[in-house]
Amino acid sequence: MSEKLRNVTVYESDKIKDVLVKIDKNGFNGVFVINKRNKLVGVITDSDVRKNLLKNKLNVNSKAVSITQKKFIKIPASKVEDSKKILLKSNKMLLPIVEKNKLIDFIHTSDLFEKKRSVRKILVIGGLGYIGSILVQDLLKLNYHVNILDINYYGCHLDKKILLDPRLKVFYGDCDNKKILDKAINDCSDVIHLGEIVGDPAVNIDQNFSIKNNFENTVFVMSECIKKKINKFIFASSCSVYGNVKNECNEKSKLNPVSLYAKCKRECEKSILAFKSKECCPVILRLSTVYGDSPRKRFDLVANRFVIMAIKKIKISLFGASSWRPFISVNDVSRVLIKVLQAENHIVRNQIFNVGGNKENYRIIDIINTIKKYISINFEFSTKNEDKRNYKVSFKKIKKVLKFTPKDNLKKTISKLIKRYKKEGINENNINYYNDKKIYRILGKNI
Repeated sequence: MSEKLRNVTVYESDKIKDVLVKIDKNGFNGVFVINKRNKLVGVITDSDVRKNLLKNKLNVNSKAVSITQKKFIKIPASKVEDSKKILLKSNKMLLPIVEKNKLIDFIHTSDLFEKKRSVRKILVIGGLGYIGSILVQDLLKLNYHVNILDINYYGCHLDKKILLDPRLKVFYGDCDNKKILDKAINDCSDVIHLGEIVGDPAVNIDQNFSIKNNFENTVFVMSECIKKKINKFIFASSCSVYGNVKNECNEKSKLNPVSLYAKCKRECEKSILAFKSKECCPVILRLSTVYGDSPRKRFDLVANRFVIMAIKKIKISLFGASSWRPFISVNDVSRVLIKVLQAENHIVRNQIFNVGGNKENYRIIDIINTIKKYISINFEFSTKNEDKRNYKVSFKKIKKVLKFTPKDNLKKTISKLIKRYKKEGINENNINYYNDKKIYRILGKNI
């Protein structure tokens, strides 16, 4: 067997932990499993391993055969000339080329022809969402062409003038649908991925649904981006991957996710960085807790929620009052996404950035105390431990590398939100303003 094939093959009896090492080294996002007679048994992808780890269904000391996909696409040696077409039509990154069921070669997305683009068009997955609807407006102001791909769980809240902009196209559907994704990504130069179920409560509703949306779909989108020679793939991760820690966290700190939402983010990060491509430039942004107003409002975010509850005179049950969180405005998130989009690839390629400002770490009680300065607020301390997160974050890297510091300040924005929401007369019962409530309804579950 050639060195090239040895780098992408494992035996049925090899341990899964050794499979992961080989996948990480070969850069092809998967391996082929062979038996003692060197016959091809199946395939294991990086996604297969991490998906099973998320579901707690995997022991890394188990044998490779235990998670091997035995039903897989293979290219007969007689059709090797069509291998690129077969790979493009599939939803796979890596396909074996076989003769008499023996692996003789393989094709990977890195073998595909590079397509040059004259117009910089950005695909925003989740472009109708809380962050996406701000970002899309900002991109259009900068004269980018924009495609939106959104499953539209929470409705379209973009202004009619924006929707009629000839530089904007909206595609409705799930990003795991290859046909829809192909249409949405057509002629796009870069992809910004915001299209996941966001927030611990919403993700905790249904494990399989969340892992599919927050892990499997992301890996699929990333693989398609590499196939289509997308320039930048920008992924919105979360500082919640740090979990519960005493020391200030930077990008090299040990991760300690305490929720399924954060665990999915961690595994997405690992999978994205495991992809090896000279053309595609992946960037991971660990967002602070977001706040502020948007066309698609969210009142399941802590600062926004406390503001609307104070205005509506709803009693707050406050738990984790002394816990620390970093905060960033939705407008600043849009700014940093565009800053990364415009950065030179060699500066941001395969980089992870905490997104926020060093002065914007606050305790939960600080939000309550800030609101109290402007409006009466009814709250009581709770002994329930419903949220184990507690972390302070350093943003020195993003300030040094990208020269980014937030323009907005949480305390000043709270004052502006109170004035705006009092004036607008917000309907706090609109289910589209809450990710968890809407996901409960979509899944047909009782709250």
